[in-house]
Amino acid sequence: MEPEFHGKIKGNRLLLNRPEVYWAYCAGLKDGDYYLKIFKQKGPAKTIEQLAYYYAVIVPTAFAQMIEDGNDTFVVKIGKQFKEVPLTKEIVDDLLKEACAKFEGKQIILKRNMSKEEASMFIDNCIRWCARWLGCVIPEPDKGDLK
Repeated sequence: MEPEFHGKIKGNRLLLNRPEVYWAYCAGLKDGDYYLKIFKQKGPAKTIEQLAYYYAVIVPTAFAQMIEDGNDTFVVKIGKQFKEVPLTKEIVDDLLKEACAKFEGKQIILKRNMSKEEASMFIDNCIRWCARWLGCVIPEPDKGDLK
C-alpha cells in the first residue's frame, strides 16, 4: 500500500493537512530518487450512513438469501487445490465487491477510498446484483437519503 498525504494547492504551493506525518515518513526513507503523484480529490468522502446501510442491511440480506438458497459453503482456490469453506458475511462482502466491479467493468475500489458518489453507485450495483442473481429485494434505508 502506498502512503497518502492529503492537502491543498493554494497559490502554487502544496499545503499538507498534516505535514509532520509527511516529514516523519520521509525521515524513514533511504537516500535516493523518489517521485510524488498528486491527485485531485474526487469529491466528498462516503458517509457513515452509506457504510452502515451496506454492512447492516445489504450484506446480511444477501447472506441470508444465499443461506436460504442452500449455499452455506463457498469454494476457494488455494494454489492448485480447491477448498470448501463455510459462507460468512465477510465472504459475501468480498463477493459483492468483486461482482459489482465486474458489473461496471472496473477494478475493485476499496470502500475506504470511495467518494460519496462512488459509494452510491456501489450500493446501487449491489442492490441490482442481489435482485438479478439472488432474486432478493434489499430493503430501503429507514431514514434519509443515503446517496
